[in-house]
Amino acid sequence: MSIGGFFILLAVSIFMRWLGNRTLRLLMPTGSRLKITAAGWLGGFLGNWLDGLFWHLGPQVAGINLVAAIIGSALFILLLGLFPFFKILAGKV
Repeated sequence: MSIGGFFILLAVSIFMRWLGNRTLRLLMPTGSRLKITAAGWLGGFLGNWLDGLFWHLGPQVAGINLVAAIIGSALFILLLGLFPFFKILAGKV
């Protein structure tokens, strides 16, 4: 991944964190902005990596598939936000 790809994934993760705070405030993970941004970046990276392995969706900018990065970032942040609910359902709280 190039330095441009790193910053594109960073921008996608910051945008997804902002969008999640505006629309799904209850499901957003608690914690620092850096933690949520890092989780979004990791999700975007995994989405881009899986897209390169299995299918090819949407346009690529600096080697980063934007559609896969957005989907991966959103899903990773959402799953991180749902983790406390899973703990409650499992009776671990």
